[in-house]
Amino acid sequence: MPHTFFDFRRISTLIALLLIIALAAIMFASAPAETQTSPADATATPTTTGTATPTGTATPTPTPTGTATATPTTDPDATATPTGTPTATATATPTPTATADPNATATPTPTPTPTVPPANADYDVDNDGLIEIRTLAQLNAVRHDLNGNGKQDSVSAADWTTYTTAFLNAASDMGCRPTDHDSDATTDPQPTCEGYELMMDLDFDTNRDGEVNSSDTYPNWTPIGTAADKFTAAFKGSLTNEVMPKISNLTITSISGVGVSKEAGLFGATSATARIEDVGLVDVKIDITASYRNAKIGALAGNNEGKIIACYSTGAITAAAADGHAYHVGGLVGHNTATGTIAAAFSRATVDVSAKSAAPATDFYASGGLVGHNSGTVKAAYAAGAVKGTGAHGAVGGLVGENLNTIIASYSIAPVTAVGVGNRNPSIGGLIGSNAATTSTITASYWDFISSGVPDDSGDAMPEGKSTYALISPTGAPTDSTGIYAGWNTLTIDGVNNVNPWDFSRAGHHPQLTYGGHTTDIWGNQYFAQIGIGTSYYRRSGDTGQPGEGMTLKTNRGTGLATMRKGNWIWESSTDGITWTTLAPLSNVRGYSTLTGAISSFRFVPRAEHVGKYIRTRLLLTTDDYAISRAIGKIKAASTVAPIALSFASGHNPPRIGTAITIASLPNAPSSRPVTGLWYRCDTVDDEPPGPGCELVGSLDSYTPGGADLDHYIRAYIYYKDVGVWERASPGVTQQKVHDVQRSRSWRNE
Repeated sequence: MPHTFFDFRRISTLIALLLIIALAAIMFASAPAETQTSPADATATPTTTGTATPTGTATPTPTPTGTATATPTTDPDATATPTGTPTATATATPTPTATADPNATATPTPTPTPTVPPANADYDVDNDGLIEIRTLAQLNAVRHDLNGNGKQDSVSAADWTTYTTAFLNAASDMGCRPTDHDSDATTDPQPTCEGYELMMDLDFDTNRDGEVNSSDTYPNWTPIGTAADKFTAAFKGSLTNEVMPKISNLTITSISGVGVSKEAGLFGATSATARIEDVGLVDVKIDITASYRNAKIGALAGNNEGKIIACYSTGAITAAAADGHAYHVGGLVGHNTATGTIAAAFSRATVDVSAKSAAPATDFYASGGLVGHNSGTVKAAYAAGAVKGTGAHGAVGGLVGENLNTIIASYSIAPVTAVGVGNRNPSIGGLIGSNAATTSTITASYWDFISSGVPDDSGDAMPEGKSTYALISPTGAPTDSTGIYAGWNTLTIDGVNNVNPWDFSRAGHHPQLTYGGHTTDIWGNQYFAQIGIGTSYYRRSGDTGQPGEGMTLKTNRGTGLATMRKGNWIWESSTDGITWTTLAPLSNVRGYSTLTGAISSFRFVPRAEHVGKYIRTRLLLTTDDYAISRAIGKIKAASTVAPIALSFASGHNPPRIGTAITIASLPNAPSSRPVTGLWYRCDTVDDEPPGPGCELVGSLDSYTPGGADLDHYIRAYIYYKDVGVWERASPGVTQQKVHDVQRSRSWRNE
């Protein structure tokens, strides 16, 4: 019996030892397989994790084997565009190294073979004769095939390599099929590509960090086409649900190329055969600060000789002109030549052009909200972004800077600012900065003389300035053919007669474009939603003058924002309509508030410090973006009358904390109640707003000093309207500082 027990112990020990060895072997040999998804035209990088359990100080090297599967997705920044849904499978055998730490985890990075399109890939899937673009690399390749036929022709070998890399494994005809491209009712015998088709949205912020810089793929875009080698083909956006694709964050900070003429934009220069259609550019940034000779700069095209139909731009364009040379800068197009046509297009981009020299007359610039210089045709178009020009010799216009030819059924609501040098000033206009009367034809086109800040002094001559109220109050339905918009519904757009590209149906809005992919014109840029800003003054019958100091400005959300409201309205001011400053809030203006209260009734009263400035408002949306109103401006000064007299409750003078100050008399005031009172706390009796010595403290007809007013002077302003004229009473000022209760009692006892 004892012998049997001894044998059992030996067997048990042996079994335990074998189990330990087996467990260790399993731990050393095991390795999980990992699956990873990557873009079809990118490199898949699966990650396999091996866990080692070393003994003592040894460093084992397990060798797990993992299988990574790459599933293609659409990547707008990749260079390969496969057809269909290919799947790349790569088998990786990484060798992670475990450390002496038994909990260490090694993460190898195997590199499988990337997916590429199959041979004879079709890049014209819809067979419309246009090569389809889905990536920035393919957009960049357009410069190497400016006639859009998909053939090498005279393109250099190096450039053609760039082109074919962007369109990998393309069929010899790029997939274009025989079709009737020339409209002669017969099918063309050979496959012919005639341009490009943008199939999806593209974004130059390739790393998605909110800005375009050296870490992005194209931090300084080189425009497609030059004056010596123009783009000659078609470039069309493919409409999805009737909405055009957009290109975001196009950035240009310098212009390269050969020759004295420089062109900047998505396209540098286009020929008379070129056609660009249904393309939106959002948040463009062009900032040309170096000196170039005869530069032509626009978001979409620097110099246009062809057709631009149903396109738009938003963003900011800044340029500094070289001494002795012309600059033509526009929100959409820099220079539109005699053969150029721009139709059913708009720009909300800001344009700011400055000339470096004040002396030479050749140092000329043309700055326009839509087009810098127009020698061709602009039809059914508008501009809304602020336009500024600085320099002695220039032309600054809301729609066109310098016009030599035709403008039809167009308008501008753009704020316009011109700054001269010395005793010389550039020409300025709400619609056109400088117009050649002998060669130009302007038909049914207007500017908003309130939002532009440019008064209407042209009488009945074209172009005409109209009040905001007149322009946002069409005479009837969208097809109406009477009133100021007569003929706007029977235009010829791109060769088609009796087209109505406009929509007048949105109450409180200027006309909106509906032609082509402009179905969502009102939301073309989320940062500039036409949210319907109005003011009380222009809603009065016959009162359509420029907004002024003391007038109550009112804003409302307009149609379309009822479900998007969030947060506060914010009022802003600007001297040029480009750089905006948030205004200090005025609470309780005659029972209304600028920052709280009914979302559809927000009011603001411009003061003396706002004279000569533009005013606008912003509304925070549910997406944490801002809808921005069109500008109101420029604020004019109110007429000033004799000083008002102040009254102190219970005869207390000097004023004291807790005792109201009211108005004893108001010279020449009408019998009706004054519009509003503004009260300031000032350091000295001579301080005046908006200087640092005075701070706005109230906006009612009376004011009760508080603890913060102790040892300060109180200054009061009153605004009112008398016989149609807005007036400001010269301020009344307390001649003594505010006292507290104890000091006031001691003073009275003395």
